[in-house]
Amino acid sequence: MKKILLTVLAVAVFSFSAYAEDLRIAAGAGYKNLVEDLASIYEAKTGKKAERMYGNMGQVAAQVKLGGGICLVIGEEAFLKASGVAYSSYTPIGKGVLTLVTRKGLTAKTPEDIRKPEFAKIALPDTEKAIYGKAGLQFLKSTGLYADVEKRIIPAATVPQSGAYALSGEVDAAFVNTTFAGANKDNLGSVIDIEKGYSPLEINAATLPDCRLTDEVKSFLDAISSPDGKKAAKKHGLI
Repeated sequence: MKKILLTVLAVAVFSFSAYAEDLRIAAGAGYKNLVEDLASIYEAKTGKKAERMYGNMGQVAAQVKLGGGICLVIGEEAFLKASGVAYSSYTPIGKGVLTLVTRKGLTAKTPEDIRKPEFAKIALPDTEKAIYGKAGLQFLKSTGLYADVEKRIIPAATVPQSGAYALSGEVDAAFVNTTFAGANKDNLGSVIDIEKGYSPLEINAATLPDCRLTDEVKSFLDAISSPDGKKAAKKHGLI
């Protein structure tokens, strides 16, 4: 009987601790700067903390399925819906834009310039698990560039890693998003936004069913929709 009581007590304590924890958010690594700004808005307005984790969307989906108290996931809507996670709602943040950047000292005027021999190495995020890797591959294939540059592609796990290769000079060009490009433009050779040639990238905050009614989630979604939240989305390149 004593063992049963201890077990019940342990479950009760665990359940209480889970609800007492700070809001937990997971997001694609390419949106770290945006999410950090949104979290700052949320924390300033509520006085509460928001824990954040980042990775490619495949890693994020795997983490969500493992549990761990994640309540909100920020990423591209189609990817979220295909992830196998049954989200209860989606809150729009903005539309993402694929961007081509080059290393310092090398300039491209159009994306087609990567056909030139001086673009010997081109970084591309994971085409299965990173939304901008998928978009980059779609763009390359839809424009006929893929056949010319396929052997020059250097795989990267995430947008930040792809961009970091360009910043360090390890590659000559890299596919990233406007968020990364805008934050690092002074250390890059050129920045070219690509608005066509791939499926639209609708960036959303997806809510897990068990969290949909919590005050913390409501407050974070309010932060996204607030004037400050919209300003943050625009600042980080969402349209």
